[in-house]
Amino acid sequence: MVEPDLEYGDLSSPQREAPEVGDARLALLNEAGARMTTTLDIGQVARDLVEVVLRRFADAAGVYVVEHLIVGDEVPQPAAGKAVEARRIAVGASGVNLYGWLATGEVVVFSQDSPYAVCVTTGVPQQFSALGEDDIERIGDAGGHENLRLLRELADFVVVPLTVGAAELGFVTFARSRRSVPFSAEDVRLAQELAVNAARCLDNARLYERERAAARALQASLLPRTLDAVPGLEIAHRYLPAGKASLVGGDWYDVIPLTEDRSALIIGDAMGHGSEAAAAMVQLRASARTLTTLGLDPAAVLTWLDRIAPDLGPVQFATCICALYDSTDRTCTFSRAGHPPPILTHPGGRCEVLEGPPGLPLGLGGTQYESVRVTIPEDAVLALYTDGLIESRQRDLDAGISALQSVLAGAPGSLDATCGMVVDKLLTGPNEDDATLMLARAHAAPGVVS
Repeated sequence: MVEPDLEYGDLSSPQREAPEVGDARLALLNEAGARMTTTLDIGQVARDLVEVVLRRFADAAGVYVVEHLIVGDEVPQPAAGKAVEARRIAVGASGVNLYGWLATGEVVVFSQDSPYAVCVTTGVPQQFSALGEDDIERIGDAGGHENLRLLRELADFVVVPLTVGAAELGFVTFARSRRSVPFSAEDVRLAQELAVNAARCLDNARLYERERAAARALQASLLPRTLDAVPGLEIAHRYLPAGKASLVGGDWYDVIPLTEDRSALIIGDAMGHGSEAAAAMVQLRASARTLTTLGLDPAAVLTWLDRIAPDLGPVQFATCICALYDSTDRTCTFSRAGHPPPILTHPGGRCEVLEGPPGLPLGLGGTQYESVRVTIPEDAVLALYTDGLIESRQRDLDAGISALQSVLAGAPGSLDATCGMVVDKLLTGPNEDDATLMLARAHAAPGVVS
């Protein structure tokens, strides 16, 4: 879509006498700022700005950002004399529904001599008068009678840049109808202040989304994409990052085939979030994998991890459970380091919490860990998980374990479907911590990974 050429003027000097704005002007700035600073979502920032100005400042408004802002790249310096591609992220008008006609998310090409392109490439606000009849018919053709009427009523437009430092993020268009007072020079300055505040919020949201995407990619690279097929076990798993965290977390898990009939299952939770937790997590995971391949029993593995943990930097504490499964007699030997106990779901649905000595978190030093050996009935399911799956501000550890047991008892046959059901039932809102679940079903013959 190419916007029509319009008549406009440079606002380098006042064109109208400014009315007194006083408290009303400050109230508008304060309300818009308060709304926009409560979110780190680019689209919501723009919608908040449009909603506020439609009540107090303009009869119509739209927010456009350059495409680089959406895809998360660095925003380049605008080049004068070139067309501008921008995405419409919010639009509104008093008393008229513009959505579906001027849809958000649409990429628009603005010709180099349009007021929009000039505003972005020069950083100078632009003002122009009502659209011509030909332009009204062309733009409003798909909008219906009401939208055509709106376009004919709009008699004054101001376009102001969204500027952060030397970067132009896009622009905001404000418009008033023939029945409203035209924009004064003071109004234009107010529009600029609104745009400055919006640009800061949009840039913060952009940086947040970029950091969040990088963190998610890092987390995905640190956790195993697939778990190796292991003798006598069918495995399914889920990992869900904290809903409010922009950084990586410390949850980790692994399944390690050791011999033709023995495998190790490990799940842990390094304290905190961010690069320190990620570094601790990846070192613990690598160390655990090495130690299990040396033939150590689970208690010995945790003892060595406890010695290693203090040398991992600022994040020194972690919980962990290490389990060794032998498919020849379907026995599982496990040891815990301050980690929630595994749950065994028997065929028929009866759930059993395998307590055993809880141990202390890794990193405290001098802890004596103990191993517990249990028999796993054929087709029984062993559940290993982190506390983020079961604990929240509304639910303590014991209540969370009971809730997990209830879900597992009524779970469907498919392990993958069971993982999905557990997540749906226990994580009903944004989870406050990373949540990890691993389910292992015992078979007489070697299984496959879900």
